[in-house]
Amino acid sequence: MTEEEVRPGVARAHVFLFHLDDLRSRYGAAVPEEHHRGSDTASFLTFRSRLLAELAPCVQRQAELSAWWEGTYNGYHLAVAVSPASALSTAFDPESICPLEAERVAPLPRNGYPLARLAPGGWELAQGAAGETYAFPFGAATGHFGAPGVLVQSASSQATRREREEP
Repeated sequence: MTEEEVRPGVARAHVFLFHLDDLRSRYGAAVPEEHHRGSDTASFLTFRSRLLAELAPCVQRQAELSAWWEGTYNGYHLAVAVSPASALSTAFDPESICPLEAERVAPLPRNGYPLARLAPGGWELAQGAAGETYAFPFGAATGHFGAPGVLVQSASSQATRREREEP
């Protein structure tokens, strides 16, 4: 029985929860000391690149990748969802990217931000209507009660960054 047959019209996603402290520990070195850790996205971009490289070979059909923060001041998690859940094969090992706090298969929440579109063996970054993408800095708290934030990256700032990174 497919997930659509279980609850018609409700998309289900495979959700992975990565603890913010583990993300900082694993990827925090990607942010140079002189950069503001609350807005620098280098650690997230490194994580996202690794995640996409590991996920792409493990999807059996097209899927959407989204993310959002969950938790309270006692601990935050980056939730990363693959939707539909059935698109992901069992070969994916999230522990190779970062220690996994938890995972679940659940209805896709409405508060997720698009990250990428996945296809067997490939991916492309998802963009909003104006070409923007989203990043999740792992550095200093930027939100309410010390919550980590979400940065909207405009299409023009992404083009500028790519020009600086290319040799």
